[in-house]
Amino acid sequence: MSTEQTRSLVTEMFERWEHHGDTGPFLSALADDLSWTVTGSSPIAGTYDGKAAYIEGVYQRLDSRLEHWPVPRVRRIVADGDWAVVFWRGVDGRGRRGEDYAMDYTWWLRIADGQIREVIGFYDGEKVAALFAA
Repeated sequence: MSTEQTRSLVTEMFERWEHHGDTGPFLSALADDLSWTVTGSSPIAGTYDGKAAYIEGVYQRLDSRLEHWPVPRVRRIVADGDWAVVFWRGVDGRGRRGEDYAMDYTWWLRIADGQIREVIGFYDGEKVAALFAA
């Protein structure tokens, strides 16, 4: 994909999520052969090969711990060819036990054929770990 196509696709997905609470376009764009790396040493850190592995290993595990998912406030999107880097602040995130889950994120996204093929995500590991503390 061209730089502009990548930027446009990523911008549109995050705008839908940020302004309309619609994560559908983002989740639908995850390729079946996705590779998603959660950096750091939190309970969900690691590389997940395949959309199903990511959904089970990260998304569902977080969903079971979150009362309210963070809403993105995009600060910057930089695109180069089929890669985009999204720097965003997740606001209003809250765990089921009241944990503050607002944090800054940086996601590297590789897009091919209109689908997200690879994600490298940088998170606040302490906040993620707090969700899983006993």
